Amino acid sequence: MQRIFPEALTLQINKGLSPYYLLTGTDLLLLDEAKVQIIQAAREQGFDEKTEFTVNQETPWDTLLESAQSMGLFFNRQIIILNLPDNITTQQAKQLETLCQLSHSDLLLIFCLPKWTKALEKQNWLHQIDTQAIQVNCQTPEISKLPAWVGMRAKTLSLQIEPEAVQLLCYSYEGNLLALKQALQLLQLHFTDGKITLNRAKEIVEQSAQFNPFQWVDALLNGKVARAERILAHLKNEDVQPVMLLRIIQKELMILLELTRSPAPVLYSQTPLYIGNLRAEFDRLKIWQNRRMAYQQACQRLTYQQLYQLIQKLAELERQVKQTFDEQVWIGLAQFSALFK
Repeated sequence: MQRIFPEALTLQINKGLSPYYLLTGTDLLLLDEAKVQIIQAAREQGFDEKTEFTVNQETPWDTLLESAQSMGLFFNRQIIILNLPDNITTQQAKQLETLCQLSHSDLLLIFCLPKWTKALEKQNWLHQIDTQAIQVNCQTPEISKLPAWVGMRAKTLSLQIEPEAVQLLCYSYEGNLLALKQALQLLQLHFTDGKITLNRAKEIVEQSAQFNPFQWVDALLNGKVARAERILAHLKNEDVQPVMLLRIIQKELMILLELTRSPAPVLYSQTPLYIGNLRAEFDRLKIWQNRRMAYQQACQRLTYQQLYQLIQKLAELERQVKQTFDEQVWIGLAQFSALFK
């Protein structure tokens, strides 16, 4: 089975359309783009009918299998899309095996799989199509690979983007490729010379979202408590889930702990955080250049006692969120923010 990333799909299709495509992953943007690209290419080759099924306990297999064998009155070639579950049952696997046995030149099958597992690889229906199938990895890129994705997208939009601007976009939209794509499109629209500096990227990030959870984090790290509380109030009005804020700030606190590991035992709780090895720790943890100043501000301002208080308060808020969801959670988040002074 040939395995490719979405950016290689155009080249693969140009070499010849495959009868089977497996879109694996859960990134909505990548899944949608890959599906649209395959369908568009198939349309150009005479595939004039498309049906889509979700595989579950109520899947009309008789209808699906009959459709795979039929030639309609108004169409000659057809595309069948199957949205598969995380765990394919034995019965479902047998039905998929039957479907693949019915394959012919006027049928194109697109399988959408949330995840790729070892158990899945052993199923017979996959073995049947292995030599002809194309697997497209539609999983959201890891943070380490995100700059390359941004660079590729920028190139397709004829944008010359500075590394610092790439880092800002990656930080602002990590885990949300759709928002990242839209930001790049806005940059193309606003700056027709195609030259994207850090300041230009900042302008678009601030325009596209007046306040977002990452701006709240930045305000906290920089000790700007009043600004953090304003952003928090805005996020509450926008119905942002408190648990998401807790997860984001939890990651930041763990980074602060890693950055300030002391080579000697900390004897007094009021001891300032150890910053003697910050540059090496920034490199080791692969902290973006444009993020280092905010972390440095926090490290220079906080003590070990304050950092431990923040971690303890965060644990209390997590318990509170799991037990009840009310106004008290947002009050707790505001009190938590105040501890960053």
